[in-house]
Amino acid sequence: MKNNKYFLSLFSSLISIFFFIGCATKTTPVYVSIKSPKIRVSDAGFLKEGIGYKEIIIYKAGNAPVKFVLKENRICINDKCYNKFMFMKRYFRGYEKDFFDKILSKKPLSLKNLQKTKDGFIQKSKNIVYIVKENSVLFKDRKRHIIVFIKYLKERG
Repeated sequence: MKNNKYFLSLFSSLISIFFFIGCATKTTPVYVSIKSPKIRVSDAGFLKEGIGYKEIIIYKAGNAPVKFVLKENRICINDKCYNKFMFMKRYFRGYEKDFFDKILSKKPLSLKNLQKTKDGFIQKSKNIVYIVKENSVLFKDRKRHIIVFIKYLKERG
């Protein structure tokens, strides 16, 4: 009898944990365009956000998908992982290690001149423009030839 109660208690605890974890993951359809001297990818995909990670999967037409995973101190591209500092040094030289975290979270960068808008904000400097709206994010650095654009798509159904 004790074993049955223990089993039921354990089973209900596991179900609760799986339910919590499943509900804690948010998946959003997106259109992503990332262009830099070392990365060029642009197509539809998904942004997955969970506890302690963010993941962008871009489904390039006719090619294998490109997958970016951001965890606490790492960024991985198609399962090749770097610490955030080395990733930024290799692919986006000159930017802070939390650059992508801020963009995916729609948070201001370390740029000055924060201008609030009705559905987000704009930050500008000499060569950089960063625009966050309710359904999109645009980062453009004219000097370094870098563009990060994310459009949050509405699910159909």
